[in-house]
Amino acid sequence: MALNIQMPQLGLTMKEGLIAEWKKKVGDPVSKGEVIFSVENDKATVDVEAQGSGVLAAINVEEMVTVPVGTVVGVIAAAGEKVEATAAKAPASVTSAPPEAKATAPEAKPSAQAVAPSPAKTPSLSQKAPQADGFVLASPLARQTAEALGINLAEVRGTGPEGAVVGRDLPKAELGSMPAYEKPKAPERAASETIQPVSEEGKVVKLSKIQMISAERLSESWRTIPQFTLYDEADAEAILELAAEFKQKGEPVSLTVILAKLLAHAAAAYPLVNGSWLGDGKVMSYSKVNVNIAMDTPEGLVVPVLRDCGGRGFKVLGAAMKALAEKAKSKSLSPADYEGGTITLSNLGMFGIKRFRAIVNPPQTAIIAVGAISDRLVPGEEELETYRAIEYSITADHRVVDGAYAARFMASFKALIEDPFLLLM
Repeated sequence: MALNIQMPQLGLTMKEGLIAEWKKKVGDPVSKGEVIFSVENDKATVDVEAQGSGVLAAINVEEMVTVPVGTVVGVIAAAGEKVEATAAKAPASVTSAPPEAKATAPEAKPSAQAVAPSPAKTPSLSQKAPQADGFVLASPLARQTAEALGINLAEVRGTGPEGAVVGRDLPKAELGSMPAYEKPKAPERAASETIQPVSEEGKVVKLSKIQMISAERLSESWRTIPQFTLYDEADAEAILELAAEFKQKGEPVSLTVILAKLLAHAAAAYPLVNGSWLGDGKVMSYSKVNVNIAMDTPEGLVVPVLRDCGGRGFKVLGAAMKALAEKAKSKSLSPADYEGGTITLSNLGMFGIKRFRAIVNPPQTAIIAVGAISDRLVPGEEELETYRAIEYSITADHRVVDGAYAARFMASFKALIEDPFLLLM
């Protein structure tokens, strides 16, 4: 009996996913537990395993297409079993279409046995794309181009797998009447290069899913959280010496790791900065300090969690941080790598930024921002002397943390930066 392959829900907040890559092609044998395709959601790219064995009989959703959770993206069947390929079927409660799209779209009809995609047909605006419950199969590039040019995808005949509308279908539409844009080129770009048509003033660049979810969360934070920021600086000589010792021993303990551990010990004494706002005057104060570490990647900002920074040693945390950085670089962070954070640390010192104000990562109550280390001149006994200083700040949710409480936390953090051996006391 045929087994439908559905877009999985990889996390409680996931509503849709993008097919990043099919690991199998139609006709290939599939074993239960074998990776069959990979999905990119709002946090990471995750491999999806087959839930049964057989042959990949149909692929309903092509690579680089985004569909809602629960959509049937393919079919596994027994060897020799005939399966009809259909347009991707999304749950009616998840996907809907404008009334005009439903009124003009014909019912999706199954094609012949799914052993190969149907031959491409010449597209035109008079031929309509296959739909399922109002959902038009289309690649991200096609959707972005159509939106920019005001084209109804339901009126375009697709030439992609299962009749999906792809980028090459739109240049054949009558776009010459829109001088503000250049016609899109036929070759499709990767998801990370989705650029809309160029206007006389410049080009519109589509954010990646990771950047889009970050924009949504930070907009929510700025709108809903009354935030304030305090700044301070500390003598960085001690943590620089500590980092140099670890480096000499070949241990992957960076300044960010050292600061995360010091931050955890300071937060233990001021637990309101290590919590989450629950609403109705309630705050969850966590017993462990799990620090979200802001990391820059080609896909945008990611904030995986460095766990139990107060309970684990520098070396263990350094190894964990190195593993997270490697996963972030290869885009292999899993949803679990983002879960459970209690406070966030953002370090832009490596970019030469001396100080900055970060935005609270909801529902957390505080975020620590760290800048570059620079020389300072101070009066000495006989002449001016220099020392190396590091600037840092805390941005906090004023519903939970007031200015005096945050100031005391900052003083505790400063004492640990200037004398890390206080951890041993």
